Amino acid sequence: MTTSEVTVIVPTFNRASYINECIDSLLAQSVPAREIIVVDDGSDDDTAARVARYGNRVRYVRKDNGGKPSAVNLALNQARGDWIWLFDDDDVASPDAIEARLSVLCRDPGLGFVYAPHYMGTSGPDGRIVRGRVNDLSPPPPEALHLTLMRSAFCSLSSVIFRRELSLQLGGLDPSLVAGEDYDFLIRLAGLARGAFCDRPVFIVRQHTGTRGPKPERCAERDRARIFLRYSKAIGQKIRLTQPLGAFCVPSASECNAAQSCEALLNRALVMANHGCVDELIADVDAFLCAVETGPRIAYQARAAISEILQTGWAYDSCTNDWQRFVRKAGALRARNGGRGAILALAKGALKRATSYPGTLADRMLRLRRAGSLAWAALR
Repeated sequence: MTTSEVTVIVPTFNRASYINECIDSLLAQSVPAREIIVVDDGSDDDTAARVARYGNRVRYVRKDNGGKPSAVNLALNQARGDWIWLFDDDDVASPDAIEARLSVLCRDPGLGFVYAPHYMGTSGPDGRIVRGRVNDLSPPPPEALHLTLMRSAFCSLSSVIFRRELSLQLGGLDPSLVAGEDYDFLIRLAGLARGAFCDRPVFIVRQHTGTRGPKPERCAERDRARIFLRYSKAIGQKIRLTQPLGAFCVPSASECNAAQSCEALLNRALVMANHGCVDELIADVDAFLCAVETGPRIAYQARAAISEILQTGWAYDSCTNDWQRFVRKAGALRARNGGRGAILALAKGALKRATSYPGTLADRMLRLRRAGSLAWAALR
């Protein structure tokens, strides 16, 4: 295979120090891209001059600063390739990144996208990227891929090539999201089309402490967790509004019977936990208790799933923003059959969080007290 129909889109903003290494790796592919589009989102450094060195080998598009989604969506409407690869301006592609994923597509032409692992990396003393360990993936069964992605951003959109027509159906990246827009797009993509796994790492992600985001919401490394939590909640609420309950079954179901509804509610509670949506996860546990038919003792598998909630994603951090409020809402589950068992399962998860997560002795003692207050809410 010597040619491809892949358009590579590289949105960039004030990353002149990284952009040449990124573009060089894209031009060095064993199977070349049809085109490389660099969308400059209003940089005020020398990005334009650095990209100009490549002449007509790279298409340069400049726009006013508006954030990554607006830059990507502009390029999607101009792309000529049948397949799209969205690539970050501070990362470096493996030489066979396009070839490896196209080989998977050739074996199954009905696929909508292919995803892959990547290497971790840092900048060396000379500023060039240094490859580290593989961020190895354990790909789920194809029928569980959508749910797995809703529960966790276990792979990166930069590792994915997808059909351009799907991106147009999805409306591109969501411009309302400043963080997590890649993850949101990947979730929606997996809900629309079949995906497959390529086992060869396709790029090196550069870990660095530089600022991120568009001009109105530039954030330093120390602020990233706060920004990510805010937008993760928005993604979780969007999932809840747009995905039918059957999407949380494995395999997904257009209509749920009683058993499938119970499975879906617990799975959705875990998805809400991942995104830090506290009220929503409690509502799903409550709905599960109303739907389950086993009486006051809920099944072992259900208790295990509920205990996992506070160990998932942003759930614990979100609950600690107002722990007493969370305890009161969880305590209201006592009114349901099996409610005390559900609260104790949540407390067990909090206890595991207290004993297995790092921190100072004071941190651990605080987490233990929180777990105790949750258990007391079940017993009083």
